[in-house]
Amino acid sequence: MDERAAREVVLAHAIETTDDEHQLLRAEERREASLSARNLCGLQGGRDAGRDPAGSFLQIRAALLLDGLERRVPALKAMRHPPRLIGPAGWLVPVAGFLAGALTERIANPHRMDLLSPPLLGVLGWNLLMYAILVVSAAVPPLRRRGAALFARPWLPDGWRWPRRRAPSALAAAGARFAIDWQRLASPLHLARGKRILHLSAALFGAGVALSLYARGLTVEYRVGWESTFLDAGQVHAILSVLFAPAVWLFQLPGFTPAEVAALRFDAAGSVAGGARWVHLYAALLAIVIVIPRLLLAAVSRWKETHLRADFPLDLGLPYYRKLLGSLSPVPLRLRVVPYSFAIDETRGQALQAVARSMLGDTAQAVVQPALDYGADPEDMPSPDAAGEPATVTAALVNLSATPEAENHGTFLDHLARALPGKVVLAVDQSAYAARLDGQAGADRRLEERRRLWQDFGSLHKVPVTFIDLRHPPDA
Repeated sequence: MDERAAREVVLAHAIETTDDEHQLLRAEERREASLSARNLCGLQGGRDAGRDPAGSFLQIRAALLLDGLERRVPALKAMRHPPRLIGPAGWLVPVAGFLAGALTERIANPHRMDLLSPPLLGVLGWNLLMYAILVVSAAVPPLRRRGAALFARPWLPDGWRWPRRRAPSALAAAGARFAIDWQRLASPLHLARGKRILHLSAALFGAGVALSLYARGLTVEYRVGWESTFLDAGQVHAILSVLFAPAVWLFQLPGFTPAEVAALRFDAAGSVAGGARWVHLYAALLAIVIVIPRLLLAAVSRWKETHLRADFPLDLGLPYYRKLLGSLSPVPLRLRVVPYSFAIDETRGQALQAVARSMLGDTAQAVVQPALDYGADPEDMPSPDAAGEPATVTAALVNLSATPEAENHGTFLDHLARALPGKVVLAVDQSAYAARLDGQAGADRRLEERRRLWQDFGSLHKVPVTFIDLRHPPDA
């Protein structure tokens, strides 16, 4: 799925998950879009056998939903097709960098070339610092993740805010959710784009500086020299030898002796003519330190950007996508429910069937296994897949009334997670706790505190948490 298709899928996700009252999309529209997309995927599958059926289904379904909604709510167009600022920025910023380097005056002063020019040394030092930061961030993953997280923050509105006053409140809420989700999901792509533009701009800045030296030398005779209050000729020779060593070695340019450097000192008699040799050294040094490395880094960033644009990463294991893609399966998907210290009667069993359909699609089935008693050793449980067909997802069912305990609930959850990596969710039923608090002062606050406790517990054990109400199942 490419970037454009992924953007529409994420936008449809944001609209459907925030439009609880169906103000924007009716239930019939959603079902019809799913049916049409499934049929279209079947037709296209015969012509393009290598195409990803899941991605094609989500892309077609999102396009059908958004096309219909945009006809009724024109403000949606701004979210679907925001102004593409990144395209012009991709060449405007590098061109500005080139002009800034070409028009620099302090490095190539009229009639004078200072061998210890602070601006030139500053430009070289800045680039070397950037390379050091890149190496350290690559070697230390936490630093790399922290840098990437800056691009995941929702500080970039991505074009949705300006029509907000004219958009329905439901669409404004969906736009806010979409801006946050898209900024987080697209942060690797934004990071690659940003690096590509910045590296290319830096390379062109260095090229502009070198060109300015040559262009000015066509009409000006440089007077080359140096001056310093604290450095003598020997020290300056040592500094210049280290500075220009890469250029002398790689481009086989002539070097210089301590006597030659001593003769270049600015004094009352004036400076030394003949700056072509030093222009070549400067230009070679800029190419080695700035232009060539930055172009290589820009090429790597471009490759990453192209890859991410063509194959945008979406987590299809999220409940929203899992439910939609369940309709593509030729056999009903199964939700295995493993209760912990939880009695499942007939009413709750029927409610769990509704939960399975809400999580995995309209054809999904729930299979309830015998409950594990409080304090029992999970190792005594039979293997989850020992009997019957394997399940798509396994839900560890607990009661919100209980307080999570690491030695009991945690051990049970870890056991399931090890047996079924990536296929376990923690389902927390809040019906009994909500009924017990009904009518009491501060009930909502206490309910939210208990939810947060279980949410943190699931995060601690690296298992996603979903809250359900078996008194009011999703189909009710």
